[in-house]
Amino acid sequence: MDNLRRFFEKQKILVMLSLVLILILSGCSADDAIASTPDEVIETLADTQEEMDETTKTEIDKTAYSELFDDEKVHEINIEIAAADWAELLANPQDETYYSASITVDGNFVSDVGFRTKGNSSLKSVASSESERYSFRVKIDKYIDDQNLMGLDEFVLNNMFSDPSYLREYLSYKIMGEEGLNVPLNNFVQVKINDELYGLYLMVEAIDDSYLTRLFGDNDGNLYKQESGSTLVYEENSEYKNSEQKNGKDESKEDLSNFIKILNDMPIGEKGDIESVLDVESALKYIAANTVLENYDSYNGKFAQNYYLYNNEGKFVVLPWDYNMSFGGFPEGAQSDAAIDEPISGTSMENVPMISKLLSVAEYKERYYEIIKEYIVLLGDFENQVTALADKIRPYVEADPTKFVTMEQFEYSVAYQEVSVTQKAPIANENPIDAQTNVTPYNGPERGALPSDEEAFSSGERPVFGETPEARERPEPGVRPDNGQFNGGMIGNRQGGVALSGTEASLINIVQSRLENLRNQLNER
Repeated sequence: MDNLRRFFEKQKILVMLSLVLILILSGCSADDAIASTPDEVIETLADTQEEMDETTKTEIDKTAYSELFDDEKVHEINIEIAAADWAELLANPQDETYYSASITVDGNFVSDVGFRTKGNSSLKSVASSESERYSFRVKIDKYIDDQNLMGLDEFVLNNMFSDPSYLREYLSYKIMGEEGLNVPLNNFVQVKINDELYGLYLMVEAIDDSYLTRLFGDNDGNLYKQESGSTLVYEENSEYKNSEQKNGKDESKEDLSNFIKILNDMPIGEKGDIESVLDVESALKYIAANTVLENYDSYNGKFAQNYYLYNNEGKFVVLPWDYNMSFGGFPEGAQSDAAIDEPISGTSMENVPMISKLLSVAEYKERYYEIIKEYIVLLGDFENQVTALADKIRPYVEADPTKFVTMEQFEYSVAYQEVSVTQKAPIANENPIDAQTNVTPYNGPERGALPSDEEAFSSGERPVFGETPEARERPEPGVRPDNGQFNGGMIGNRQGGVALSGTEASLINIVQSRLENLRNQLNER
């Protein structure tokens, strides 16, 4: 952008010099020539420069913070919060009260930002356990209007709840992004609180102003966060309270109500007027993603939640959100043989018109099948992706003082397992599950302290922040750790599925089983 600015500044100078030269050649002195330059020309040049400055600023704001999510490294964030505020936050996590804090992300410092816990069932589960490993929301402009971090106004720090692999959400966004969905930027980050190591988290760009500007060029449209019960079934005179409006000047929700009515009014097998109010491609890609990735903590599941709708110039775009329970991790999710023609779990097709109505149209159904095939291709190298990512984050997982799982559980979840599909993964015998909370006690260093070299790394080397550490030696693929049963890091007595879904099987096994089933279903059409 500096090059662009310099180019325009040179152009402005050349234009002014050209005007002066023309006037001199006409018989004017240089001083008279400059003085004789028409005011409207000067004003035009000034306006052009101002417009260029604003355009440059906008472009910088839209793109600069992307480097905070560069996936070439594990990033670092330090959160500084008053000791009294931190104690109060931990004492009352479910209040989700904002506290003032300062943050430093990869050396970039911002003070007086909003910091709080976040979550729903995961927040309640952690709060009722002995763990203090909460997910957090950081709102940079909470107390200072328009404050941002390199253009970023808000992000979340997800705690990998119910994911012993640490990879579910990251991989889901990566795959959906490659398919063309508007996914939030995200990457792994070492979290420190008041300069003490707290754990390895996933930093995710919040779906808010900076996200909208980055993807759509502005944030002028209405944005709705779809909370539990957002089925999109039309209700006369409904306020659609489960659709929380997060952005937009018009708060009547008339655009949302109109969209839902047109969706529900679609004749079976016909488009109706749906293309006038919905970006159908985004909806089909979203539905297909949940189908392929077995993500039923979504619109496809019983709670019909965890997605956004953004009114982009009159058409709603479906935006994906919250994928820590993908790959069959949702406790009440379907198994690897879930039907692609009714890609739902715990609900009925009548209760999810964005699925039933769209898939009743032959053209949309065929496009949906094609999207599934595209996802299958994208997942073709899944084992290598998992292996590479596991090698990248392994030292950070081992150093994580608040992790929900043991290293044996992590290793089991990221390696292909040559075991019967009815077998469950292990929990360490030396770390029995607490009878009340079902949390695996952590036998590592004191919370918040960086493990010693001996405790953290077999190589005796501590990872350097901002660099990808060397991979530790991994167990042989297919070798189960000799340490009993495994709850996959779930909390609150919530177990994963059986067979090849849930947190009790390797991610690689789950995906291979699902892909085989998907291919069979497509071949049988």
